[in-house]
Amino acid sequence: MNYETIKSLILTFLVLLSLVLTWNLWTYQPDYEYINSDRVISDVEIREKKEINQLIKPSYMLFHYDDVHHGNVDTDRFMNEFKSWSLYDIERVDNNNHDFTSFVHGNRKMEVVFPDDIPLQTFRYLTNFRDSEIPEININRILVDFNVVSEGSEQTIFLVNYEEKDVYSARVSNLSLNQMERAFYQTGRTNPLYLSLKAEDDRYVFFPALDRKEEQIRTYSYFTDQLNPEDFKDALFSDPSIVTKDMTLDAEVYRDDSRLMRVTNHDYKLQYVNPGNTGQGNTLEFNVIEQGIEFVNNHSGWTGPVENYKLDKWNRSTLEDTVSFRMYVGDYPIFNFNSDAVTEIVQSWRNNELREYTRPIFEFGIIVPRSPQKKLPRGERVLREMEKWNIDTSKVTDIKIAYELKRSSETTEIITIEPIWVYQENHSTWSKLTFTENDDLEGGM
Repeated sequence: MNYETIKSLILTFLVLLSLVLTWNLWTYQPDYEYINSDRVISDVEIREKKEINQLIKPSYMLFHYDDVHHGNVDTDRFMNEFKSWSLYDIERVDNNNHDFTSFVHGNRKMEVVFPDDIPLQTFRYLTNFRDSEIPEININRILVDFNVVSEGSEQTIFLVNYEEKDVYSARVSNLSLNQMERAFYQTGRTNPLYLSLKAEDDRYVFFPALDRKEEQIRTYSYFTDQLNPEDFKDALFSDPSIVTKDMTLDAEVYRDDSRLMRVTNHDYKLQYVNPGNTGQGNTLEFNVIEQGIEFVNNHSGWTGPVENYKLDKWNRSTLEDTVSFRMYVGDYPIFNFNSDAVTEIVQSWRNNELREYTRPIFEFGIIVPRSPQKKLPRGERVLREMEKWNIDTSKVTDIKIAYELKRSSETTEIITIEPIWVYQENHSTWSKLTFTENDDLEGGM
């Protein structure tokens, strides 16, 4: 083979290789479906996953004895019992011929009160249903009436939507009313005394009376542990490799072509936004409570072990669905009224997709020794103070003891939670009750 033949063969090979490479370049299509996917990367585990029944819990239980009421915020023992029940034959009760107040708050009644309406479909994570189809209703109370005498071993309880005055009866297997009465109702008098505020006709708000032995509630201080923003970047962005990071005076800002995550240290807040989701509403079967829990579980975003989270409220509108989970320490919710830190995990959803996600970027660490106790005003004074402030009690939907979160004045690494009274209006806005004078810290009316 002569030199010219070799050159021709090499040239021919190079021309063919060039054609192949050109063809591959023209026909290559990147995997945009993967890049633009709205998925959350499932292998990111920031802290813990939680079961739905760990996050949806009652606010308190009420025990009624004629005109005397007792309550308990520790509801775990009841929920363990509730988990073993099996509900069936759920039917609406015509209560037009009954006094609704007496029906719910009368003698020998026990109420289990949830913080917001809960779709009955979601109760399948809290208890059992014998029927294959669960009614599409929302309830916020379980009512056990110990005056009811049921034939045979199957008992009846009531599922109540208190504001709408809707009542449903439910047959229950695996329930003994006699045992329930002995275990809960007969010992209910040992629980703290509760007062009642008549907010509207047929609607009452119950809250602790706080007698002398209950007035002292401990204040706690903790060192804070910062969560790593990079973990959330990896969890929340579809392709973390293309995310850029910018530093501003008060924040770290992460962004890709369509999403943004902002982490601010002055209020320990992470805010993730998908502005490209401009849709309105969600499908009818969309359950924002369950979807919200699943979303946080996908990146194991529930922190602890000092704090825990519970469902606080949710809302459905034609524009979007929202859900919030509030931070608790023990049995008391935590609020922040001074922008020192956020104490809720909040989500908004449109088009069945996440639109916005706001949450704390810290968790409680080591406790600071020698935490003092604080003496709270008694419940009777709460009523007088609300009257002094001209608070419209017809809008009040809850009154409770809570913790207020504050940063230490000495170091930003320490957070203090101290007990306060809070009240809620229209099932949405929480406010701190401020006391104008110390006329009654030592006693009641």
